[in-house]
Amino acid sequence: MVDFNYEKQWEMILPIFAPMNNSALKEAIDGFITLSGEDYDLLVSCASRREISKKERLLNEGQLCQALYFVENGYLRTWYNKDGISINADFTFENNFTSVIKSFRDGLPSNLNIETSDEAVIWIINLNSIREHIAVKPQLARFIKKVAISILLTAESHHELLKFHTPMERYHFIEKNNPELLQRISLSQISSYLGIARETLSRIRSRNGQ
Repeated sequence: MVDFNYEKQWEMILPIFAPMNNSALKEAIDGFITLSGEDYDLLVSCASRREISKKERLLNEGQLCQALYFVENGYLRTWYNKDGISINADFTFENNFTSVIKSFRDGLPSNLNIETSDEAVIWIINLNSIREHIAVKPQLARFIKKVAISILLTAESHHELLKFHTPMERYHFIEKNNPELLQRISLSQISSYLGIARETLSRIRSRNGQ
């Protein structure tokens, strides 16, 4: 049984509260669903907005994921350890959500780590607190479900990219569909995310005149 202390997980995050400004969060929520003022206020009451330093860990492998993370500023890196090597699974930029859905849903230790790659402002939404209201707040339940599906579809898309496409095709897919990744992430981190050796990625970029 995993020895998990939820309070310690929160203590790992710098306890610096940013000035409250939830306009970015509200806009992102509206992209999924329209909540009543009461439901929105309830969701915000289950969240904290924090300024977090570079490379601070929000979730460690082996812990239970009990939060939904929204990036207001900066970005998050989701990764796992394979034979001592960090493998990137996702990068979450501004105005997007991330979490480890399977860990929260099934009550299992996460096999992923989530950390800031730069100084960031992150909303941490306590899913356990929200779950207490789900039965009487169906719109909140729909919102969480829609966000969870979005996160799972992103993970599935990445898995298919690695499984069915050549290194060149993977790079061109990112170039076309997620150019921000190429602009903000180092080559070493991109190569890990695309499952391509750094040297191979450099050759692909050279052929593209980059």
